[in-house]
Amino acid sequence: MNTVLSRANSLFAFSLSVMAALTFGCFVTTAFKDRRVPVDIHVSKVMLKNVDDFTGPRERSDLGFITFDVSADILLMPIMR
Repeated sequence: MNTVLSRANSLFAFSLSVMAALTFGCFVTTAFKDRRVPVDIHVSKVMLKNVDDFTGPRERSDLGFITFDVSADILLMPIMR
């Protein structure tokens, strides 16, 4: 007769095998889908400032600010093809 640890090991190995099969099934169903969506990127404001750097010797560093808008239609992406 098997011990409790032997039965627990068998149950764990079986559940791990089932999880691996489910993971592979999820990979196969989604790996080859076309995920291209239309994306629009617009840069509206670019600003560069020369500011004091307080982390090292008394030098000045460049600090850049970029404001941009991203628009993507990801909610209307077909789920199943």
